[in-house]
Amino acid sequence: MSTQKKPTLWKWYMLKTVVAALVVFAGYKVFVDKPSPEQAAPTQDQIDSLSESIELIEEPEPVEETPAPEAKPEATPEPPADEAPPAATTEPPPNLVELIQPFVEIGKELPPETIDGYQGVTFDRLASFPYEVPLDPVTNKVELARLNAQIPERIKSLDKKAVAIRGFMLPLKVENGLVTELLIMRDQSMCCFGTVPKINEWINIRMAGEGVQPIMDQPITLMGQLRVGEVLENDYLVGIYEMEGDRMIGPLDTLIFARFMVDSRLAKRHFPQFGF
Repeated sequence: MSTQKKPTLWKWYMLKTVVAALVVFAGYKVFVDKPSPEQAAPTQDQIDSLSESIELIEEPEPVEETPAPEAKPEATPEPPADEAPPAATTEPPPNLVELIQPFVEIGKELPPETIDGYQGVTFDRLASFPYEVPLDPVTNKVELARLNAQIPERIKSLDKKAVAIRGFMLPLKVENGLVTELLIMRDQSMCCFGTVPKINEWINIRMAGEGVQPIMDQPITLMGQLRVGEVLENDYLVGIYEMEGDRMIGPLDTLIFARFMVDSRLAKRHFPQFGF
């Protein structure tokens, strides 16, 4: 009978132990390890009250730094009063013809001026129109009038006017070493390289007095009375310009022509040494 009660008593002790452990665990959870309540979100009034207590820290304004004064360059010592400054190097004066040439080239494109009472004209003006030269003799006035109608009125207005014209000489008659009759032509190649000129690119000139010096390869300026109209020899047309020459300006004197043909402001700027 004692052997049957021992197992029953052992079970009873085990049950009490389990119940006691459960009670202890439940008490720990309730009284010791209880969860913390969730913190509620702050209201708008709470946020406003907190913001009033916050002090803003103002940043200090930047202070402008005064730049340090620049160091002045050392003054160059002046030479003693008794010592004269070194003379500037002077270049030799350029050739007068070389100075005049570009000046005169500009003058071709500018309006003419008056030179000692002679109206300056250029071949750019005299040769500014087409002219058809007849191959057959001109034997009647109707044909002559048709040819004359090819010359514009702006060119006919120069008839019997005192003019100065610049070009290249081709002597036709020489007496005692002086040229008494010549052609003045627009281009140098017309007399030296066989280029056939147009009929309005030359003037037949008869010089008054003993004549002028022959100057072949340099531009010259001739002054005289210009005649505009058809020139016939044996009924053939040989020209439309003639001149009774008074005098000639040679290459070194072309500056006189350029002085009046070129705008005076250009002359003053480019050639102050000539006193324009």
